[in-house]
Amino acid sequence: MRLAGHLGKSIREVEQFDAHELREWLAFHRFVAPFGDEWRQTARTIVATLAPYSSGRALREEDYMPIEKPPMTGAEIAAELAKLKR
Repeated sequence: MRLAGHLGKSIREVEQFDAHELREWLAFHRFVAPFGDEWRQTARTIVATLAPYSSGRALREEDYMPIEKPPMTGAEIAAELAKLKR
């Protein structure tokens, strides 16, 4: 499914690829540029850019990536909005 999205094709179109073409895409994904890993690539660039200025503090890619959290419930949203009224 990621390959289809990456290529802008339908899953049915990707299913028509022969084994050789699928192996080529798998190798590309593993060794060149993973599909759907843009956040990690951006975080890696940020860490490399900031490293000379970090004063010896170890920088982690995870610190510059969005946190995956489940959607908030209605009660949680109401509680967060109530904090803003204070």
